[in-house]
Amino acid sequence: MERYRLCEGLVVGRKPLPAGDLILSFVGPEGASQAVARKALRPTGRSGRLSLFHHLRFQVYQKPGNDLPTLTQAELVGRLEGLEAPGRFPYACFLAELAFRVASPEVAERVWPLLVSGLRGIAKHENPQAALVWAGWRVIKAAGLAPRLVGQGLCLQDGDRAEEGGVYLGPEGIEALMGILRLPGGEAIALLQQAPLDRLLKALLAHVRYTVGELSSARLLSIK
Repeated sequence: MERYRLCEGLVVGRKPLPAGDLILSFVGPEGASQAVARKALRPTGRSGRLSLFHHLRFQVYQKPGNDLPTLTQAELVGRLEGLEAPGRFPYACFLAELAFRVASPEVAERVWPLLVSGLRGIAKHENPQAALVWAGWRVIKAAGLAPRLVGQGLCLQDGDRAEEGGVYLGPEGIEALMGILRLPGGEAIALLQQAPLDRLLKALLAHVRYTVGELSSARLLSIK
């Protein structure tokens, strides 16, 4: 049955198609989705001005037999400023792609506010890496994919703590990761001021590969 549907979400992906069409990827409170903006990249196409991290209310039209719905209307609610800066954009892309991959309808209500809060932190925090480390691990937890952190080891491997192998976190890294996963946001962010961020980010990347799969945006991140 042909039908229209009203949605809300952040633009987290743009993929040009032949003939000037554009596939837009969204994450919103109801989950991750995609839609085709017809002729958006032509000179007269208004949808082509929709950029990454624009917050929209939009309408899509689903026709039987079509894999993707068509974007029919879009209203700009707001935009997250500052994420285009070279030192912040890679972190924003990784968090957005992670949220898109895990935001099933069952967990989207938990993932959505973390995505928005995390992107705001990446845009404004003096250390955007800290904002990504906090938000990335919290999105993983919201999706039900958090590591169990069992045992006494100081390395993280395949979702658990391990005596050998995996990403070395050290005692301060393990303490910080436990805080990120268990404490309220403000307290967890405070812990990160003295935490080994590079190790926590390496562990996040490894855990995402293990639980979600490789993200294309991971190659944009530069860690020591």
